[in-house]
Amino acid sequence: MRAGPATAAVLLLALLRAAAASAGTITGEVLVSPADLAIRDTSKPNPYVGQLSAAAQSVVAATVDTAYGAAWVADPAPEPEPPPPPARMDQLGQRFVPRILAIQAGQTVEFHNSDNVFHNIFSYSPPKHFDLGRYPKGKSRSVTFVKAGVVQVYCDIHSDMRADIIVAPTRRFALIGRSGRFRIENVPAGPHTVKVWMPSGERTATVDVPAKGAASLPPLEP
Repeated sequence: MRAGPATAAVLLLALLRAAAASAGTITGEVLVSPADLAIRDTSKPNPYVGQLSAAAQSVVAATVDTAYGAAWVADPAPEPEPPPPPARMDQLGQRFVPRILAIQAGQTVEFHNSDNVFHNIFSYSPPKHFDLGRYPKGKSRSVTFVKAGVVQVYCDIHSDMRADIIVAPTRRFALIGRSGRFRIENVPAGPHTVKVWMPSGERTATVDVPAKGAASLPPLEP
């Protein structure tokens, strides 16, 4: 007897609930180096941007953008749900905001220009090559990132602008703050490989996640 759409939906829901019931958490800590902390305030806005974008500079100063890296589960099970809605990376005060962005493979990023100058965003990173061309204030251009990996983003006009987009295989990822600590929720029970990206380099660790509770990684050194 062949199952109808309603039956299939019920079975899928039961599988998702079973998976959620046997999911744990990964906690860890990265030893943050001076090179990791040095990624902040490295841009050098020119006088033209500074004079015309005083309001934008104030927004940059007030923006909560505290990520110094990202951690993710590198050997994931297939995601049953579509990727999240588009994420946004702004060009504000001649900087990328946020400086580090973590997304899920298949997710789209909108590159918005809030500056009073043109920008030309591009990347030659293996996971995604793109060149958005020049576009002015108030305009956005989008890129969909299908392949997992780290994508370095630059502006062809302003050579001091840089951002890093960490494309995780699934939504099981977490940003890493100044403390170096991170927490990845809803990880299926069993052995997993965790990857960490920081400006000073990448780290890899293995961990056995319990069906409930948390598995802790030892401090990860550069």
